[in-house]
Amino acid sequence: MSWSLKLFTVRGIPIRVHISFLLIVGWAAYIGLSAGGGSWLRGAAFMVTFVVLLFACVVLHELGHSLVAQLFGVRVQDITLWPIGGVARMAKMPERPYQEFLITAAGPATNVLLTVGLGALALVWIGPGQLLRLVTTPWLLNRFLSQMDGQSLLLLLTANNAILALFNLIPAFPMDGGRLLRSVLAAFLPYPKATRTAALVGQLFATLIGTAALLAGNIMLALVGLFVFMAAWQERQQAITQGALAGLRVRQAVQPVGPRLHPLLTLSEAAAQAATSPQPAYLVVDGGRLVGLLTRGELINAMRRAGPTARVGSHLNRDVLQLRPDDALLAAQKQLQERGAIMGIVVENGQVTGTLSLLDLARLVDMLRAHPEALPRG
Repeated sequence: MSWSLKLFTVRGIPIRVHISFLLIVGWAAYIGLSAGGGSWLRGAAFMVTFVVLLFACVVLHELGHSLVAQLFGVRVQDITLWPIGGVARMAKMPERPYQEFLITAAGPATNVLLTVGLGALALVWIGPGQLLRLVTTPWLLNRFLSQMDGQSLLLLLTANNAILALFNLIPAFPMDGGRLLRSVLAAFLPYPKATRTAALVGQLFATLIGTAALLAGNIMLALVGLFVFMAAWQERQQAITQGALAGLRVRQAVQPVGPRLHPLLTLSEAAAQAATSPQPAYLVVDGGRLVGLLTRGELINAMRRAGPTARVGSHLNRDVLQLRPDDALLAAQKQLQERGAIMGIVVENGQVTGTLSLLDLARLVDMLRAHPEALPRG
């Protein structure tokens, strides 16, 4: 992944950190400088250490998901740390609801175990009596945490792991609670309908959180509510797409090939052929053999960089996604999304018979939402 640095690998899973993670480290250092009292360096070091250790717990949370996913044969592409948390990218999610439930539950369960383990350590180190006084006396707790020593660091990590577990259990996408709710509903409902229902519940929760935050004047929490609402909406839209395309095949959505470019054409000649074509990408063929693909954007950028006399063959994309007419349309959509491909080529008996793009699928979904029986389903 671009702008990400690989830290290490666990069970074949690369652990990466995105460059933007430095923002949260810088923010932590700034907070520490302000709160450090007489020792600004100590304050900055304490807060940076706390953030790094907290995100180590986030990595363990994502590893909880990932290692259980591997037990069910799911390939985990990587885990990436961002300023807002960690993301485990999986090639797919199991279709069986109980498998999704166990994979999802493993993340919060990891934070619960960390809370128990760190809490037990705090109980031994700080002492039961002192710990009880801290928990029941807010001003004493604030003074204790302001010491910025090992004991206060341990107490902060314990509390934040408990918060992570509870926050992730909110039944709203993209939190784990939303996926847990979906997996339970999927045991009784079709998967797309279960997703739509869980997403709607998530939007209701997000609306309540955002409204309460605005009334309380908490802008940051209101933004969290907005983020959760949009994530749930996106998940709901994906469920609508799955319901619309279920049972359809690629041959039912294939589009005409359009302009065929030769690799020896100049970019100017290619632009003249493609100027009036509505397609987002063009086939490049040589003697009837598919050589590659050239998108409209790549053609325009190549003309700007290399000039109109450069050859098409020097700027085309040779890694072309090939689809078969009998492939499931949902599987084809997933391949297009995972590859980041603007278009796939439909091939039958070695011959290119048409193309398929995400834009074509979006148009088809709009039509099928209005008239679900427009196409026969297998």
